[in-house]
Amino acid sequence: MNAAKRKKSANPVAGFVAGCLTFLQGPWRRGLVLLALVGGLIGGACYGWQRWGDQIVGRSDYVLTAEDIQITPLPSWIRSEVKAEVVRDGSLEGLSILDRELTLKVARAFRGHIRVEDVKRVSKDDEPSVKIELIYRKPVAMVEVVVNGCPGLLPIDVNGILLPPSEFSREQARDYLRIAEPATGPPGAVGAAWGEDSVLDAARIAAAVAHHFKRIGLYRIQPVREQAAPTVGIRNYALVTRQGSRVLWGSAPDPEHPESEQHTRAKVERLLAYVGEHGPLDSLSSTIELDLRFTATAAKVPPEGESG
Repeated sequence: MNAAKRKKSANPVAGFVAGCLTFLQGPWRRGLVLLALVGGLIGGACYGWQRWGDQIVGRSDYVLTAEDIQITPLPSWIRSEVKAEVVRDGSLEGLSILDRELTLKVARAFRGHIRVEDVKRVSKDDEPSVKIELIYRKPVAMVEVVVNGCPGLLPIDVNGILLPPSEFSREQARDYLRIAEPATGPPGAVGAAWGEDSVLDAARIAAAVAHHFKRIGLYRIQPVREQAAPTVGIRNYALVTRQGSRVLWGSAPDPEHPESEQHTRAKVERLLAYVGEHGPLDSLSSTIELDLRFTATAAKVPPEGESG
């Protein structure tokens, strides 16, 4: 009786084993074997990375150095070593090429440099190396200031950001339009934005004529304070020569309005046309005044020789 019970109780186990053997002999056997192999490889890789991953990452082949970083070539107006300064101040050297957040860390470090306006792209190559596409801040004007009783010039970009003055010699400063001394002093530090709207407006005008101001004969941008009703609430500006001729420009270009770019381009074309016919404004025998405020395509031009 006991033997029969034992035999009966063993039958389910034997049946299960037999079922498994039959299952393994089915047409899906290859798939199961392949799945087991893949699982084993993944498990082995995870185990190996946990045990030796730090040693692999720490190898010199995978450590980022300054030589591994390639940036957009520096323009002529930048004399500082941008890459070396970012690597040093951003603690980039020593990072692992295998770091998943490497491109984010590199982009963040370069965006913090005063000479960089934006980081367009950061990519890792197979060499390995890191390539960075940068947009550099470009000086457009020199703001006239008086510091401790001494006159000086401070460079700014189109957004009114103060750039390093030490990188511009007196001769280099002549390559830019001047902005008349603003009511407020300069921002607290290099890299800060000038807080006065008139400086930002003048910077945008300077950027619009940057490639032509010498040919036109311009020297300075200054605000025009008018009392006429049509200009109430609108900041108007004039571009003046060393001899006193003036170009009444009107309001500054507004990047938020597409038609503003067209008006700005028309004003520049009008100025170039006048210079092409009469010569640079600072070479005329008498001072003149050109009015570009109201219609950019039909500017009012007083007869030559009439003082403004």
